[in-house]
Amino acid sequence: MRDARLRDERGRRGDLATAVGDAQSAALGVDTTAAHVASCHAAIADATARRDHLLTRGATIATLAHLDRYVQRLRHALDAARAEHLRATARHRGQLDAVDAARGRLIAARADREIIERHFAAWRAQRRKLAERRED
Repeated sequence: MRDARLRDERGRRGDLATAVGDAQSAALGVDTTAAHVASCHAAIADATARRDHLLTRGATIATLAHLDRYVQRLRHALDAARAEHLRATARHRGQLDAVDAARGRLIAARADREIIERHFAAWRAQRRKLAERRED
């Protein structure tokens, strides 16, 4: 029985380690998508500044239309990057919940093992006392 509880605790510890590793991977995904969103913002700012500069210099309509389409594509890319960032954040939150659940299962397994060990320690102590009384 004791070995079974020990194996259960070891398994729960492994589950917790796996969940923590997955949470770290999810956090890396959140950081990556946040960097992508920031780069999209920077690209849009650069493109609009370039368009505004060409407007003041009197660029052709075709050049301005081309830059407007480019800015529009960048905005669509920004929307997609924001959506991916939201999904990555949700995955990370879910993984953090999984870490908390695994931690709770590990705590419960440790508590079960400790309760059983205390029970058997008390049982052994009671058996010793009984044996000592019989010897007297």
